[in-house]
Amino acid sequence: MNDATIIYVSSNKETPEFEAKTRKNLTDNCGNLPIISVTHKPVPLGRNIVVGDVGASGFNFCRQLLMACEAADTRFVISAESDCIYPAEYFTFRPDRDDKCYRNTNLYILPYKKNYFQKKDSSTFAQVINREYYIKRLKELFGDAPQWSVEEKNFPKERNKRSGLFHGDEYRLFATEYTCISFKTGLGMRKTTGHHPGEYLEIPYWGSAEKIRKEYL
Repeated sequence: MNDATIIYVSSNKETPEFEAKTRKNLTDNCGNLPIISVTHKPVPLGRNIVVGDVGASGFNFCRQLLMACEAADTRFVISAESDCIYPAEYFTFRPDRDDKCYRNTNLYILPYKKNYFQKKDSSTFAQVINREYYIKRLKELFGDAPQWSVEEKNFPKERNKRSGLFHGDEYRLFATEYTCISFKTGLGMRKTTGHHPGEYLEIPYWGSAEKIRKEYL
């Protein structure tokens, strides 16, 4: 299918070895979809747009997302982040509407220095959305703000406390058979994130948390 582009964003704060492994997971599983990567340092991934060391923040993360969307030319964009790994099926999902944000609900976190997984509801790291709709929403949130800022770590929630990027009725949910995984390495903006109670030593397709930690970290 040629109706989607992967938009990959990184501030390059993780170790180069780890990011190289997650990029390989991405290219191994995404088929022949085009990739636009917007990063602080050059990376060998698709069409790479380098913004320089502008600082890590939610504001700058969303600005990089906007740049990636504007550089694409497909109907949909599929989010991918440097501290996450994805099953191949994630890249095959397509929304049936252009005015909603579709988020995968089959998500797990590998917590900082732990050998178990924790279940998470949804996140920006696993969503598929109409490109023009995403651009419109991001521009609305940025308004006349400066190009870059390290002040707003939790942007856009700091500006739109009710919902962040999208209002409640602007979301739709889908679920892949196999999970997307986000790593908490201690080098990102946050060492923890919201999750459900419970600890899972292994999950289908990926195997044990200990195995994944050894493979990627």
